[in-house]
Amino acid sequence: MKMATILHGILLLIGTVLLLLGLALFFSARKFRDKGIKTQATVIDNIPSRSTDNHGTSQLYTPLLEYSIGGKTFTYTPNSRSNPPAYDIGEKVPIVYRPDNHHDVRIVGYWGIYLGSNILFAFGLPMFLIGLGYFLFKYGII
Repeated sequence: MKMATILHGILLLIGTVLLLLGLALFFSARKFRDKGIKTQATVIDNIPSRSTDNHGTSQLYTPLLEYSIGGKTFTYTPNSRSNPPAYDIGEKVPIVYRPDNHHDVRIVGYWGIYLGSNILFAFGLPMFLIGLGYFLFKYGII
């Protein structure tokens, strides 16, 4: 067996696994969005944090969101950071939370809900297509 066949077989296998995981995560996120309770949160602060890399130090901001459920007030800090801040203080942000766990919160938006599945698709699809294309060409199908 040639080395190229082995490498493309591995690419096809890894790509298939990533695509299947991406699909599972996509449907899980869609279920979360559809079955979750939607409400509005208010940005009460932009928490600064320092980020250091080879090019120096930069300041990034994470929004601190406040929302109410049944008269109780909760806060949520997403994992995303940006510079400049993604939201202004006082801005209303749509969120969705799980009915049985009000601490499981996501910002309603394409990247807030589907980020994980998009990352898996972005890596899995090229691997799958390269591996599949190799075998389709090798066996004369295309």
